[in-house]
Amino acid sequence: MSTTARENFTCYQLSQSNSYSSFNGCSPEFDKSLCWYNVTYGEIGYRICPFTFCKAVPGCEDIAETYRVTKMCHGNGTWGATVYDKCIDILQHHKQCIAGFCKQCPDNNIREITINVSLILSTVSIAGLLIALVLFNIFDSIQCRRLSIHKNLAVAFIMRFTMYSIWTIANSNNVFRDCSHFNPLHRLELDWLCKMMLWLVIYFQVASVIWMLIEGLYLYSRFTVLAMRSFEPSYKWILLSGWGIPFIAVLIWSIVHAQYSKMNPKSYCWLPYAKGNHLWIIGGTMSFALLANVLLLLLIVIILVQKLRSENTAESAKIWKTIKATLLLVPLLGVSNILLFYEPDQQDGPYMLYSAILQNSQGIFISILYCFLNSEIQHAVKRQLNKFSFRCFKRENYGTERTYVPDISMATRRLGTPMEELSTSTLKDKNNHTNSFSSSRTSQMIPNNINNDNLEKNDDISLDGSQKSNVTKRNLTDVY
Repeated sequence: MSTTARENFTCYQLSQSNSYSSFNGCSPEFDKSLCWYNVTYGEIGYRICPFTFCKAVPGCEDIAETYRVTKMCHGNGTWGATVYDKCIDILQHHKQCIAGFCKQCPDNNIREITINVSLILSTVSIAGLLIALVLFNIFDSIQCRRLSIHKNLAVAFIMRFTMYSIWTIANSNNVFRDCSHFNPLHRLELDWLCKMMLWLVIYFQVASVIWMLIEGLYLYSRFTVLAMRSFEPSYKWILLSGWGIPFIAVLIWSIVHAQYSKMNPKSYCWLPYAKGNHLWIIGGTMSFALLANVLLLLLIVIILVQKLRSENTAESAKIWKTIKATLLLVPLLGVSNILLFYEPDQQDGPYMLYSAILQNSQGIFISILYCFLNSEIQHAVKRQLNKFSFRCFKRENYGTERTYVPDISMATRRLGTPMEELSTSTLKDKNNHTNSFSSSRTSQMIPNNINNDNLEKNDDISLDGSQKSNVTKRNLTDVY
């Protein structure tokens, strides 16, 4: 109830009672802003200006007590004009002391803290999920049905946090309100944009919960006899369920809520949207998914405990270790959101802060547990890094290397000739300057049916008598 409505109701109650029949003063009167009562004849009544004062701001509490509204009760029992001059002075010179013009009082900083925490955690979640999505897609060796479900879950949360951040920033900066008036007016030309953004915020919130349910169902199927069967549901049906069920639920809600909003002439952008029994169209869908994941988690724990008992192992230690490992699934399956089912009538600071941390940090848990701690992803990244390191090492050490073959004619000097410069003509020129021992030895190693002309035309003959392939002008980098 607004301040004006509350004052009007007070005057109505006082006028209906008999307590003022014998009162020596003016009867209660409502001047469209404040209710005046308890003022005797010939006296002046004082009321605090009808503002929301920010008493936490230094000096504003004294201003609220000093700058007051006055109204004279005449001796004949009639009221004089209400004097709001001091309130106008507050609007002109002490705006920091009142809430208005789209400005909230800093009396309780928990709202600003909650918004900042939500935006920071949402940004970190988006960054982690984007990195995870890139790693999920670049390695072909790890592609499977499970990874495809992880991708859709990551996309749902990325869009959820992105739309939530845009919606929060837009409302914090009063994009949809005209703040030139003390009581801000709505920008009716942006009503369609506001509704579209709100629809997308709700849709991706429901979609992220449905994809967590699909994760839970797939995980449970790996622990049961379904894992022994070759049949798996078609991937297109999984996609249709993950994105189609939220679309149908939010579409039905939006149709019903649009009709509900028409009953309130002051409604703008479907706000407040969290009212009415039809909210259970969305809340019931999400509640069913989360409760189903709780049941699936309990069944998985039971299956693991039965498996350990059947193996005749050290039961207590292994069972306890298994239960602790299963607790990691709590944030992954959204089970922790069950705690948000209870909502106090008046949202206090601790509840708002806890809710912001719990909901906006889910993307961090998903990226860490599904991607960064995944052994398959880690091995794929290591293989890629090793391959890259090997290529860089090979380029640095073998790209300009030259291999030398000893020169027989200059062997006593320990000199050599580069392999790429080794050719038949080079060998022939060098053999003309060898001593008689090397010439006679070479001639003995050449068969009688091969003359010098054939030697120049055909393949080269190596110094040890075997035929040598044509390696003229070749580099070792071509071989590698």
